[in-house]
Amino acid sequence: MQLVYASAVMGLTFSGLALVGLSMPGFSAAETDSTRTEVQHAPVTDESRSQIEPGKLRIGGPDVTPLVLDLAALDELEQESFETGTIWTDGESQFSGVPVAALIEAAGLSELRSDPDAVLEMTALNDYRVRIPLSDIEDRVPIVATRIDGETVSIREKGPFWIVYPYDRGPEYRTEEHYKRSIWQLAQMTVTE
Repeated sequence: MQLVYASAVMGLTFSGLALVGLSMPGFSAAETDSTRTEVQHAPVTDESRSQIEPGKLRIGGPDVTPLVLDLAALDELEQESFETGTIWTDGESQFSGVPVAALIEAAGLSELRSDPDAVLEMTALNDYRVRIPLSDIEDRVPIVATRIDGETVSIREKGPFWIVYPYDRGPEYRTEEHYKRSIWQLAQMTVTE
């Protein structure tokens, strides 16, 4: 129970385990200190709160009108699925949803993927934020998972939208950096230059 609580308090990141005295097996100090992911606990403001709507994903960036998608609209976009285990769930599950790259394209921001300074900021329903370089987004990975084992996911169960990588596909996805990027209760994605 303490592990679950610490993860929730720390924005659901693997690095939060250190607060309860647990080590991160398989990671050296150099590996855990050298990530490029920025994790922020941003203050809740009226402006940021007004843009967040449960059950909708808002995608925006410079010089584009934000795209707001509900589950039905996300289901109409390109889909990807894979089976993987996670550090937050028991056993393997089938995760399915929209590749983040397809969402960036749908929002009219795909030309920024080659910009080394472009950053994708992802915000959860509770205003927890993670920033990653846009150039790190692969064509099919990660996905905004809308379903686990074919079922939609409630807010209580890390939904309705969750950034998921195929962690079991290779060690490159089982890093603290990728775990930090696996933001759940995703509500907003913003590309900045």
